[in-house]
Amino acid sequence: MKTTHAAAPLTETQIEDYWKNGYLVVPDLVPPASIDRVLEEAHRVPVAPGGGWTPKTFDHDQPLLDAALHRLLVEPSIVSAVEQIFEAPARVYYGMLAIVPAQGGKGLEWHQDNMYNLVLGRALNTFVALCDITPDKAILWVAPGSHRLGVQESLTREGHRVAKTPENGRPLPTLPKGSVCIFDRSTLHHSKRNETAEHRYAYAAQYQEENARNGESGRKDPRRLRVAELRRMWEEAI
Repeated sequence: MKTTHAAAPLTETQIEDYWKNGYLVVPDLVPPASIDRVLEEAHRVPVAPGGGWTPKTFDHDQPLLDAALHRLLVEPSIVSAVEQIFEAPARVYYGMLAIVPAQGGKGLEWHQDNMYNLVLGRALNTFVALCDITPDKAILWVAPGSHRLGVQESLTREGHRVAKTPENGRPLPTLPKGSVCIFDRSTLHHSKRNETAEHRYAYAAQYQEENARNGESGRKDPRRLRVAELRRMWEEAI
């Protein structure tokens, strides 16, 4: 992997929209070549039968495992946009390939990422379209402004957190391959069914700012590597 640095991809207006609405759509943020390399690895992942979705997560305890699949965690254009929002260096919080099967596969119900693990400090999720994701292909839905309400009440259903359906939930427009939705960890979001004949491929690259802390312990998590540290680890692996 060659280390590169991307110019600041976001305008001040885009950053203001992110803070106002709790999310921001950035068309064509990731170069096609980067998407294709990840998609090549993603196509090797067996898709679970039935209506559920297939995740493949980054292992903080084995950061070299499946490095080629998780390479978007250090993608320069994504990291640059994240650090513009943070105004600080970023640490990798989480990474996950998410495949929603064709012909009725379903994504997750309404939830906030902070319902699972509360992060104190700036932290966000980037939803990267690895293929063209249309409204009938398990598109991401968001609730604008919900990040300002704090962590909402939820229940656990089939191992996942489920929140009350927001009144202002809306689907994103079609996300062409390489487009990214950036959203706050407290922004309510979900995805419906994939009604198309093709699997939906997306990658969730999540980050926290340099000095963010765990909301329960109050501690920093030493496993959350700085982006630059992970990139150096992967320079010879990818």
